[in-house]
Amino acid sequence: MPNQQNVNNIPVGALYGLPGISQFYDTYDQITNVNTTLQAAAQTPWQPGTYLQQTDVVFWWETEHFITENFTYSAGSIVTSAGAPASILQNPQLKMQGQYSPVNCTTGQDLLFFQLYRPMRGRGQRNTQEMNGADPAVYGFNTLEGQANECAALWPQTLASPVAITSYPLTLEWPGGIYLDEYWDLAPDGTILPNAQGKVAPMRAFVSPQYMAGGDRVVVPKWSFAALGAANVDQGPIAVSSALTATVETGSVLTSVRRVGVYATQNPAAMPPVFNWQYSRLSQQYPVGAVTQVNLPVSIEYGQVLSCWARIVDPGNGGQQGEFWPIANVTACGLYYGTNLPRFQDDVPTMQKRFMTQHGFLPPQGTVVWDLACEKQNGVLTNARAINTLTNANVKINLQFSTPPSAQAYAVVGVELLVPVATQ
Repeated sequence: MPNQQNVNNIPVGALYGLPGISQFYDTYDQITNVNTTLQAAAQTPWQPGTYLQQTDVVFWWETEHFITENFTYSAGSIVTSAGAPASILQNPQLKMQGQYSPVNCTTGQDLLFFQLYRPMRGRGQRNTQEMNGADPAVYGFNTLEGQANECAALWPQTLASPVAITSYPLTLEWPGGIYLDEYWDLAPDGTILPNAQGKVAPMRAFVSPQYMAGGDRVVVPKWSFAALGAANVDQGPIAVSSALTATVETGSVLTSVRRVGVYATQNPAAMPPVFNWQYSRLSQQYPVGAVTQVNLPVSIEYGQVLSCWARIVDPGNGGQQGEFWPIANVTACGLYYGTNLPRFQDDVPTMQKRFMTQHGFLPPQGTVVWDLACEKQNGVLTNARAINTLTNANVKINLQFSTPPSAQAYAVVGVELLVPVATQ
């Protein structure tokens, strides 16, 4: 009886991660090998026919896609988007019933950018991953010793007829939470709360895992696949002119889902703790128009902003397929809050230098970005420098242009944040 009492007195999560107690997994979910036939000029909803597995605890999911597209044309033009191939996913969403959306973005390109600078697997930056370039140098720099490259080469940059893309691999992450090296547990009003040891101090934590058991966890990732020939470069990996005369225009995508997490146990002390904050990656479109200055709200959802970015798309320039706005046209960029207080007040080279120092690669075309979670001194991930939009109003991105974009121009604003929720 004393032993049982001692076990019951162990706090929730106190034994989590100890060798032999926590049993981790990295497996396929029950949604595998779903083949979707693409349409030439319309988006195609993904319909897996079932939902994500309702067992255990999940840290994140991954969708594996193998893309096949074939074009033969005699007139008109087609171009590769700078968002290829990830923009083949349009409006990707992952909604937890009765809670919030860990993922709700305009395109898969947004998912990929979040993933590049905040990867779930490891701390290394993924600018050399399969969808952005060839493999790094082979093991030991000995060509006889290295493994063969199982990934495809670069997505084709020029698309002369005929075009054949066969089983091109793309993996996208759908986080249920985030690893933080120094997590400060806060109340929604910003009050610092004590940790599990009763001390006001940061802790290493995953904020927050998804407990999938129970009838209320009927969860399905949702998106539509882009048309084979999208109207502009933001609506799909391949954009076509209105004069395209195609004799062959076919394609398909084979999709499977993986899950990464820890097996559930009857002992609460061995389970990962859940906090009153949940992790989200969100993006939303806002009109810009023919202006030389614009303020873009960072208010898709309330919470602790860990990073944010803006991408300018101009369907009225760059030919019929449009373009991502040239970053050289941005003369000033900044992140402001409250009574117009600057959190970052930059020109583009300063913004790029900071992001390069943090992550080792430049942002995508037409994009400005600020990472508040990655400490510039040592690369530690923390919410200590986040902007809490529950206590700070008027959080916005300010952009100034040397040349105004067209009247059709719009911005996609992305926000990575911790959202306040009631623990389940």
